[in-house]
Amino acid sequence: MASLAGSAYYIDSLNDRIGVLRGNQIVLESKVQEQNDAIDNYLARQQQTQAQLDILEQEKRQAMEDVNRLRKIFARHDMDNLALAKPGLIETRVNKASDRVMTNLEQLSDPNQFDEKSSIN
Repeated sequence: MASLAGSAYYIDSLNDRIGVLRGNQIVLESKVQEQNDAIDNYLARQQQTQAQLDILEQEKRQAMEDVNRLRKIFARHDMDNLALAKPGLIETRVNKASDRVMTNLEQLSDPNQFDEKSSIN
């Protein structure tokens, strides 16, 4: 009788441990899933950041090409003599270029430029 009661108690305690272990398994599985989701979100943000960096690198490359092109143009022309000979021509071009540079500078220095989703898909 004592052996039967001891066996019943032991089986009951094992069932309780099984229940606790199953509960722990469920909690651990949910935590692993949360971590996997967090990793997936991080990787997606990293991919978006890399795409934005690629766009900025392309824009930088284009800007450097423009700078080099303009340097070549200015190297071929004597701007001092041209400004003295045709001040209206130079003033108009400088004003247009200045407006374009200011617009580009405003766009580049916009603190919210990366808040919107990129159109890269």
